Amino acid sequence: MSHHTTLHRGRKTAAATLIAVVAAAALTACDAKDGKDSKAGAAAAPSAAASPADASSSQESAGQGQGAPAGPAKTARTAAAKHTSPAGSPAGPASGARCTTDVLKTGWGADGGGRPDMNSDQQQTATVWLKNIGGRTCTLGGFPGVRITGTDGTAWDLPRSAKKPVAVRLKPGAHTSFTLTLLPSTSAGDRKIAPSVVTVTPPDEKKHFQLKWPYGGALLDQSGATHPGTYVNPVNAG
Repeated sequence: MSHHTTLHRGRKTAAATLIAVVAAAALTACDAKDGKDSKAGAAAAPSAAASPADASSSQESAGQGQGAPAGPAKTARTAAAKHTSPAGSPAGPASGARCTTDVLKTGWGADGGGRPDMNSDQQQTATVWLKNIGGRTCTLGGFPGVRITGTDGTAWDLPRSAKKPVAVRLKPGAHTSFTLTLLPSTSAGDRKIAPSVVTVTPPDEKKHFQLKWPYGGALLDQSGATHPGTYVNPVNAG
């Protein structure tokens, strides 16, 4: 082979080597660019994938920090307020000073009339009203204390019913009431109490009223029973 042929082959080999180097460099550059794009995409993923629950939690936390509840809590609180505090209805302790015995007057009877049938052997109802005779609005709620004293001197402190007390505001001259559930006795063999005087102590008070029993008859004496048929209900029980 001639020197010319050897030189020609050498040039060919050099050219091929140069092309391979350029191709490798181009491939490396592409890989580097692709790698940078992949990292950028990975960094952006958590932000794009944030769930609505996370966003809601952040919004609620911010609202609580500012002292104002976020949407659902505000709606629930508003609904509860509407349900428990309609105008002219029962109100909480902050609605006025407590009604004391000194600003109250009491007596028997209900607006609709009616009286217990003491000749029956079924449960009956007697109503006691309480009127605000003071000069300011006051709040009354809870169970009154009631003691029935019989004609023979026997005393019976009535137990409370399971009804839930609800406070009520009484403007000057306004009144509310509570009821006594009674179980009369008409059988000769029963142990009885023939009421003479009923002592009424308003809720949270120590002073009391004494009312003469106006209905006659007798009550079945269940003063030692766990669930007697005679008991007192809370003020404004409805």
